[in-house]
Order: sequence, then C-alpha cells, then structure tokens
Amino acid sequence: MKKISKIILADDHDVVKHGVEAIILQNISNPEIIKVASTNELRNQLLAHKNIDLVILDIKMPGGNTVDIVKDIKSNYEDTKILMYSAHDEPQYAVNFIRNGADGYLSKSQPLHKIALAIKVLENGKRFIDETFDVDLINKMGENDLSLSNLLSHREFQILSLLADGKSNIDISDELNLQKSTVSTYKKRIMQKLNIDNNIGLVDAYRTDFKIKAS
Repeated sequence: MKKISKIILADDHDVVKHGVEAIILQNISNPEIIKVASTNELRNQLLAHKNIDLVILDIKMPGGNTVDIVKDIKSNYEDTKILMYSAHDEPQYAVNFIRNGADGYLSKSQPLHKIALAIKVLENGKRFIDETFDVDLINKMGENDLSLSNLLSHREFQILSLLADGKSNIDISDELNLQKSTVSTYKKRIMQKLNIDNNIGLVDAYRTDFKIKAS
C-alpha cells in the first residue's frame, strides 16, 4: 500500500478546494496540499514537485482539455493517482475518464467525506467509482460494447454533451474555442455515427446512451 500524502487539488472554484482541503486535513496526517486553478498551473506544479501521490481534478478546468491532462499525467508520472471530481453524474463522463487513465471518479453531489474514502481506496491500489454509478455497467461500457463513449471521440462526446445541455453551435464554439464551422462539422459527424438526423434525437441518444447495433 502506497501512502498518499502529497496532493494537488485542481479546481477553479475556491470554495470547492477549501472544502476538499478541510476533509483531507481531517483524515490524513500532515499532508502536503498544492492548490491550482487551471491546467497550466497543474502542469507547472507537476514539474516543480516530484512524487505527487494524487491529483484531485475537476473535469472542466480553464486552460486545456482535461482528458489530455489525464493522459499526460499517466504518461509522465505513472505513480501519480488521479481522482476526477465532477459536477456531472452521467456515467458516460466516468467511463470516458476511466478509459483514459483516471483511477477514480467522484461526483460533487456526494458528501465531502467521500473524498477520504476515495483516497483510502486508491491507497490500496484499487479503482474508486462512487456508488451513484453502476460499476458493472461502467466496466462493460469501458470495453468493447457500442456505448457512446466508444463510438465517439472525446471531442465528439464533449460536443454532444454540450448539445444535450441546450447549448447552440455558437455557444459551443465560444466555450471550446472552436470555429463555428468546426462545431458544425463535428455535429454532422456525430449524426452520421449515430444514424440520427435531428437535435432531439441527439439529446435522446446522449441521455439514454443509445447504442448502434453492428451491421
């Protein structure tokens, strides 16, 4: 069992960082806690501090794609655990990050004390997924079935989730810093992959994790 004591909290909301920090201080003896508010700060702190045991990472951070950050951490700091801390309860998000290397996924809707539980689970070399999710379903979705997270690229899935949130192409282009024409291209590609020709169908597909049967 590898003791977790050196932790980076990566979240752009101070109230979240303070709450998580308080729980860690109550449950871990003399932890070293580094707080950052963007992906650029996170990268800098990973370079500056050796042997980070755990990164607690919000899934939406200013400065970059968090899936890319997860991949980079696992490529360059293989002993560093990653716990995604998310406002999204949909299993597709958990699947997407677990598939790309995250060691755990915890919803922000859960009580703060679950942070301590998640850390203990990760210390024991196990993956942590909070109880709001069907773990067997997530294990299945992460492998070879035809769930949305497997059918779509990360960017396609990201755009689909924003469309399901009611965002327009212009809203999405602003949020993801993409050209409107690029968003339109992604949207067309998603529709082709899912064999859907309207926005209502896309929203329904996202919400029900619509699966395309192999031809």
